[in-house]
Amino acid sequence: MHRARLSEKTWQARRSDLRQYGYWCQAHGINPERATDADLCLWMTHMACEGRPNRLTYNPHNGQSTLVSGPPLSVRSIRRRLSTLKWWMSQQGRSPNPAASTLVQDHLAGVVRLLPTRPKRAKGLGSDPMAELMHRMEEQEFVDLRDKTLLAVGFAGALRVSDLASLKIEDVRLYPNGANLGFETRKRRSEFSQVPIVAGQDPSRCPVALLQRYMMRLGAQQGPLFRRANRNRQPLAKPLHPSSVARIIMKRAQGIGMEASHGGVSGHSLRRGFIDSALLKGAPISEVMKISGHRDPKTLMLYLDDLGHFNSHPGQGLY
Repeated sequence: MHRARLSEKTWQARRSDLRQYGYWCQAHGINPERATDADLCLWMTHMACEGRPNRLTYNPHNGQSTLVSGPPLSVRSIRRRLSTLKWWMSQQGRSPNPAASTLVQDHLAGVVRLLPTRPKRAKGLGSDPMAELMHRMEEQEFVDLRDKTLLAVGFAGALRVSDLASLKIEDVRLYPNGANLGFETRKRRSEFSQVPIVAGQDPSRCPVALLQRYMMRLGAQQGPLFRRANRNRQPLAKPLHPSSVARIIMKRAQGIGMEASHGGVSGHSLRRGFIDSALLKGAPISEVMKISGHRDPKTLMLYLDDLGHFNSHPGQGLY
């Protein structure tokens, strides 16, 4: 019950943060359970420096994680790792907690001032590139139809990769003019929720029509909707992992010449693309929030800021 209060993704992030901290302590001859606030300041400096081994890469073949060098971590990542360490040290019974000391908080403030705080946002796959992508994709093989349906549904529902990976056949309800997608849990939502998607006019890119064709090809009545494929490109019983969903999105986007990197297309691009396209079209923020699941309109205002939304700018007509 204690574990169920947080999502599995949160626990995964905490395990990753603690592994990186443990590796750093080992390299510097520090006992992780006895680290002082001065040690934690050195740890934060390490994460904020260029070319330091501060990132973990996971090898699924041997189940091992290794540290790799890279650019400084973002302020958000450093804050998260420090928060994880503060939680872990409280679980260890450290009192006073070194991660909550004034020295550590002052050092964090210095890190924040030195590092850029502008967030790196994924490039959206808007309605125009999505139309080109749908036009180019085939449907003959299972994998092609699966990927095309995944992209169409992910865009139409402004879904995260975790949403697409968790979708089940029995939670999909098809109607003549749309479909309802049910989720037992979603990010920051522990109760059952539904996302409605509307049918399109072009059957080759309509998410509802693609769902119908895909589910007929799949032939299953329950279980994961988007499944892994074997070497013969035929469906297995296991669902796609969220990271696999992200790779599919990036791979297919690269097929139409879009870059997949920091600031380029990522697993978040379908969700971003729907929100961008809907807001540019003039859809009310309240209606977009019903689809995206955002609870705070301030979050959607960040999308408007990035879009350069000047239609209702107070300076119009003044010069």
